[in-house]
Amino acid sequence: MKVIENRALKDEEKMELQETQVRAKRIAEEADKKYEEVARKLVIIEGDLECTEGQAELAESHCQEMDKQIRLMDQNLKCLCAAEEKYSQKEDKYKEEIKILTDKLKEAETRAEFAERSVAKLEKTIDLEDKLKCTKEEHLCTQRMLDQTGLDLNEM
Repeated sequence: MKVIENRALKDEEKMELQETQVRAKRIAEEADKKYEEVARKLVIIEGDLECTEGQAELAESHCQEMDKQIRLMDQNLKCLCAAEEKYSQKEDKYKEEIKILTDKLKEAETRAEFAERSVAKLEKTIDLEDKLKCTKEEHLCTQRMLDQTGLDLNEM
């Protein structure tokens, strides 16, 4: 019986060893599956990483371009502000010139109106002088005729 017991003990030990090996094999297979899954996910993530890095480089390039454009626009804005100040001063100067010229125009218009009234008065004076001259000539002619008539009457 001892031999059977020994044999049974050895068989039990073998079975336990086999069960342990089966469990270890299952654990190893599960670990292999998990490893393959993790490796597959790693490949996908690495692909995503490359794509994301490309997008990041593109975005960084775009940001640099935008920075250049912002600096350019800032320079343009400064130039426009300087030009605006310059043109604002010119505008003020031109407004002052317009005011002066408007005043001169009003003064010239006033002088022109006065000159026109003076011309009208002078024309009336000239007309009166012409009438006076004509009247004097008529008077002179009439005087001569009277004189002639008086002479003719005396001779008769």
